[in-house]
Amino acid sequence: MSKSIIYILHFAIYTILLLFFGKGGFKKTNNARDFFVANNSFGVMQSVFTYCATWFSAASMQGVTGNVYAYGISTILYSIAPWFFGAILHIILSTKLKDYNVITVPEFLKIRYNSKSLQVLGGLLVVITYTLYIIIQVAGFGIVISELLNINYFISILLIYLFIIYTTFGGLFSVARTHILNLTLVIVSIIASAAIVLEAVGGLEVLFESAALINTKPFTDFTYVTESSGLLHPFAKGQMPASVIFMSFFGWGLGLSTNPQYATRIISAKDRKTAKKMIIYSLIILSILYFGLIIIGLGARVLVPTIESISSVDEVFPYLINNTIYSPFSGLILIGICAAPISTANSQLLLASSGFTYDIYKNLTNKNIGDNKFLNINRIFIFIVATIALILAVEPPQSLLEYGGYLWGFFSSTFLAPLYGGLFWKRATKQGAIASFIAGIITLIIFIIKGSKYPSLPGVIVSGITFYIVSTYYHHKGSAKDEK
Repeated sequence: MSKSIIYILHFAIYTILLLFFGKGGFKKTNNARDFFVANNSFGVMQSVFTYCATWFSAASMQGVTGNVYAYGISTILYSIAPWFFGAILHIILSTKLKDYNVITVPEFLKIRYNSKSLQVLGGLLVVITYTLYIIIQVAGFGIVISELLNINYFISILLIYLFIIYTTFGGLFSVARTHILNLTLVIVSIIASAAIVLEAVGGLEVLFESAALINTKPFTDFTYVTESSGLLHPFAKGQMPASVIFMSFFGWGLGLSTNPQYATRIISAKDRKTAKKMIIYSLIILSILYFGLIIIGLGARVLVPTIESISSVDEVFPYLINNTIYSPFSGLILIGICAAPISTANSQLLLASSGFTYDIYKNLTNKNIGDNKFLNINRIFIFIVATIALILAVEPPQSLLEYGGYLWGFFSSTFLAPLYGGLFWKRATKQGAIASFIAGIITLIIFIIKGSKYPSLPGVIVSGITFYIVSTYYHHKGSAKDEK
């Protein structure tokens, strides 16, 4: 049987399973709380599945693997370590956020600071950022399916467009059901790939010994030649400088710590204890998965020191499975690679919808809207956002991992101070929260326009200082007024 037919059969089976898992949430969804946070009903296992599946996107599956191939273990410090740092802050977040009966992060800002305007600003940021971030998932899926089925890239991204619209229409109950399927496929594909790679290179010890000897360009048009031992050097012998890694904590790390897609997972857990266990257990699973991706990335470089037919790090994983180590499991593995962007895209599409319909539309114009009408408006908006992301993904970013870091910087420069400050600092004021939000995003945009590679750093600093100074001023002003 030909390779193409095998892949088509795998894809057909996956499509049927996805449709089956995705339809289950429609009957349970009756209102906004059902649609966005599953009525705060998830136990530990369901929470772990949806937290991990939301986390493990194309930026992880393809971006991390490809960057390990090109730069080596420095990728751990550039992306994985900041992500885990952000997740540790989630544990701290879970101790307080569950005290508020909210559906979205912008709604928390409204309640904590008594400001509709702040909820609108937060909702607008969520809509824009997630629309742009969904491009990563659409592009990642398109790259894999183009390799898998040997079809046009646009036809490939059209498929994920249909998948994510269907699975998101049922709200978080439907999305969470598909997460069980997708995360299972991701785990199986990474374990199988790592095992095949280790067998091909001769074991773990040989893998690292051979990786230390690599001194070629990863791609023919790549800027740098990898120096010997560069793949095992924490800073890739200068290709991934310490300054770049430090700056990544302000984008990836602090951005993840304030990212609404994870705060929403905390909110959807049934209680504080469940939320805390969700994060801890998820980090254990994610550690295993990233270890597998590191083996796959280094193993790919050992097996093929230079890949001449591709030029993007995001194409490395599917190329490896389809060509270098093709096996009877390749179809299943490639479907697992496809499952990662879908499981993140439908979560982000749901959040983009909440930003508009709940934080802007319902907040400002129609607070008493009926449940059925509200859910229908959400589905219309989901269709619109998915369509915009599809159009923008026709010309995808060069590096999914680097592009994602820029976008997460918007959250660290805006939500970080008002969210954590509002939860843990009693003197935080509405004026401080609004000022820090606006100052952070303006600073970030200015540095992006100026061409800075690290716009998140000044964004976070300016936002934090503004939050402290303005909140302190208005707190003292209010105290003086009370004394009079």
